[in-house]
Amino acid sequence: MRLQITDFNGSDEVFGSSNSELWNELEEALTSVPLHLKASDQASKVGAPIWDAVGNNAAIKESLVDLGWSPNVPIPGEFAFLGTDIDFLKESALVEVQFSNYPFLLNNMLRCELFYKGQIRLGSGAIDSSVIVTKAKMFDASNSTLYYEQALNQLSALAENAVFEVPLRLVGLFEDYGDARDVVWTKYSAPRYSRTVESQVETTADIREGPRSASRAQIEVNL
Repeated sequence: MRLQITDFNGSDEVFGSSNSELWNELEEALTSVPLHLKASDQASKVGAPIWDAVGNNAAIKESLVDLGWSPNVPIPGEFAFLGTDIDFLKESALVEVQFSNYPFLLNNMLRCELFYKGQIRLGSGAIDSSVIVTKAKMFDASNSTLYYEQALNQLSALAENAVFEVPLRLVGLFEDYGDARDVVWTKYSAPRYSRTVESQVETTADIREGPRSASRAQIEVNL
């Protein structure tokens, strides 16, 4: 996939110097993952290709773990009100992959901020940088799930009012338009919420720009 990034609070300097190797690994992991799609079960678009949050999450996890990133790192008990774990950690950088409903973005940002300001040691050192990974709006998906452009608007408004200080890099996952783009098509045991794979095939899809500016891409999976 192709990445689009926006930096807040000097994260470009952090990932361009002391944490450059960590960013290079993360970039390699994200760009190497093929787009995962599944069929929608929503009444208005049954069978249409949509973003597969489970599949994309699993592929990103496998790619990052292979590069030595720790997954599902427990949050210290005194901060259990913010959740049970963070998605990935290596040295002083933490990563949250957020394909869920849009309110969870603020929870992710606040966790990053708290661990940064409190100099909390979740790994080998105190947190000095963070990354939140989102999908692009070009991908159709389940209702109310977060997309990069929406996250950018929210974080930009918060940053303009100095609501958070943690060096934070927002990453959007995009795909280039064109024919025969590599994708993974997965069928689950139940159309919604299931993580049990019935079948999975590596194939291609024709991805074209939508008819209107800022509309969803038109995707046809070659099965």
